[in-house]
Amino acid sequence: MSKKLSGNGLWESTRMMLPQHKEQILEHDRRYNKRVKPLLHEDEWELIIQNISLSHSYTEDVEIEIFGEYGNKIISGVVTSVSQYAKKLKIECDDGYEWVDFDELISVRLIHEVLRDEVN
Repeated sequence: MSKKLSGNGLWESTRMMLPQHKEQILEHDRRYNKRVKPLLHEDEWELIIQNISLSHSYTEDVEIEIFGEYGNKIISGVVTSVSQYAKKLKIECDDGYEWVDFDELISVRLIHEVLRDEVN
């Protein structure tokens, strides 16, 4: 009897993956790797608001960490506008402006604090 017809030979000899199968596998991986946004303590929110205020008032550079389902994003720049109505920040970066929702914030740190932490 032929090798292809014995055991698992029929499936082994006809291996192929349809584009639909590949998309389904990738979609499953995306759903499996999704993360949930951590809840921030009141003290952390106070620190975030304080650093936003300092950046806006004194044009201090900040490093903002934004939550993403598949990975966090870090933006560096100066807070130029705060919209309490829309609950958004406008940040001036090297490549223009970016609006960030308050709900997406994970942390806001002043750049000179970051440099001081790295030196110690």
